[in-house]
Amino acid sequence: MELHYVKIHFEFLLEEDLEDPYLLYACRGGFEAAFRRVVSCDRTTCAGCRAAEGCPYPEIFGQQLARDPEALRRHQKPPLPFVFHFPRLLPLPNGGSSFTCSLTLFGSAVHHLPHFIEAVRILIEALPASVLKVEAEAPGGGRESVAGGLQPALPLLSAEDPTASGPLPPDRLTVRFVTPLKLTHEGRLVRRFSFAELTRALMRRVSSLAYYYEGLELPLDYRWLSQAAASVQPLGSDCRLEVWNGRPAGLIGSVTFAGDLEPFHLLLQLGGATHLGKGASFGFGRFQLEG
Repeated sequence: MELHYVKIHFEFLLEEDLEDPYLLYACRGGFEAAFRRVVSCDRTTCAGCRAAEGCPYPEIFGQQLARDPEALRRHQKPPLPFVFHFPRLLPLPNGGSSFTCSLTLFGSAVHHLPHFIEAVRILIEALPASVLKVEAEAPGGGRESVAGGLQPALPLLSAEDPTASGPLPPDRLTVRFVTPLKLTHEGRLVRRFSFAELTRALMRRVSSLAYYYEGLELPLDYRWLSQAAASVQPLGSDCRLEVWNGRPAGLIGSVTFAGDLEPFHLLLQLGGATHLGKGASFGFGRFQLEG
């Protein structure tokens, strides 16, 4: 499944106490503004901008639909081509503590790595925090230092990376959501889901990322996979609604499924990188696979 990506790890040191442990998960506006600043864009819209054609901002944040009617039928609105993995900040007092966040870039977004690194620096230093190091994850789990402002030869990762989740059993699997999952139906948060619903949402997200940012169609037989997913049954679930700062954040917990799961292994492993559901680009919907 040829959707490649890079993963960058940032280590920071908090310079003062921060009360909200979930602060980073609400950073979309701040990160978008930081990215605009990095590419020297002071406009509020790209409409009529003479520099828009060569500007990274609309490529990354524009989410422009395909002109091909068939592609519009097959793929959802393009997701943002990146995913953050944020920590929950430590309880007070947390000034002087260090934390790590990561950023995964998909497809063509990799070409704008220096812009992303600088935008993340601006975002995190505004907390305030200071950067300690920036590293790129390599296949096998190692890390390589990334020099600021440079475009290094980045190690590409994929769903076939052996560190993605390790060997998976063919007939029983647990999906554990470690940040809140926000799947919606008719505008409402879904509190229970089948394996078929989970995989259909994942297929839509992964195939759209591949089409819009890699320029390829993934070799997925969507109809057959959807039918096969219907035969996979849940064995048990401890998923519960997580509330952050008094508001529903999504579902946390694990679901164990049984059935013929082998055809879904690569899709699920790739989903570990892409996350799933609303807010996936900013840390929500991260899951791990357990045999």
